[in-house]
Amino acid sequence: MTTTRSLRPLIELLRCVAGDCGGPLRLGARAPVLTCQRCPAIYPVVGGVPIVVPAPSAYLASYRDAVLATLAEFDLADRATVALVDTFAAPARPTEPLGFGDDWLLDEAAAARPRATTDDAAIAGWLAAVPDPSEQLRALVPTTAKTVVEIGCGGNDLARRLLARGRRVVAADLSLRAVLRTIAGTAVAGVVIDAAALPFAPDQVDALLAANLVDLLDDVPGFLTAAATALATDGRVILSTPDPALGTDDDAALPDLLAAAGLRVVAHSRGVAWLRAHSARHYQLYFADVIVGARAISARDRRPRRGRGRDRSPARARGRARSPSS
Repeated sequence: MTTTRSLRPLIELLRCVAGDCGGPLRLGARAPVLTCQRCPAIYPVVGGVPIVVPAPSAYLASYRDAVLATLAEFDLADRATVALVDTFAAPARPTEPLGFGDDWLLDEAAAARPRATTDDAAIAGWLAAVPDPSEQLRALVPTTAKTVVEIGCGGNDLARRLLARGRRVVAADLSLRAVLRTIAGTAVAGVVIDAAALPFAPDQVDALLAANLVDLLDDVPGFLTAAATALATDGRVILSTPDPALGTDDDAALPDLLAAAGLRVVAHSRGVAWLRAHSARHYQLYFADVIVGARAISARDRRPRRGRGRDRSPARARGRARSPSS
């Protein structure tokens, strides 16, 4: 289980998402909660994972059954943790129970891709030779990156591949189950977030990845603005999506939105194969775009800064509360 000491580096990266607060968070002295040092907001730490969403009580009330089932699955459903969940959920209005929309496949969850059942050597050979998209994304992260965040981690193994000596890796998702599955047995830190309100301190993230997520958000401009705000001066936003047009007829829609968010495109690959293996006889093939954005040079970037954005309010992204996870 995550210890208080191991949580501290993650807490330093997080900020309050209540309204436009953006205040730093502090670990409670007696209870597994994070308290805002600027406003009355309190965020629970469930199963060692902070839940930093705009309305944690509503989250736990809506996903209570899914959260408790997840805690039981990972042998974390002790009496104190269940009591914490119920304490936070109690003030929220009764809602229809929601389930985590986890949609990862075996080959995306650190398991071997199913071997194709076919007598056609050409098809079998092609399937075996398709590059691993997670490895392609990993290779785009600068070797100098010290803080790396994956948004919408799902149950994949990308976050653990990003681990390197001296690097802090954070896996974030709306699904507690996706986060716990991703970080299990690794040094990856985990946090439950809503992509509509990124809880990361400004100027602190060296690489932010979102694999096949942006096309599912209602407010992509807001998400990209928040991501750009979290980036360090030389940071990178790394995106993959099978729909760079974002539901329009313009394949330049996503690059244009990066530019509008203050990000310049430094790399753009088209036709990257994203192969999803449901079984030995059932595959889905998407051709995705992979785009890397960097912060545009500005007067702010050229000025020396002390504290690297300490206590500044992060930008807000307002997008659809996606059925977790990616």
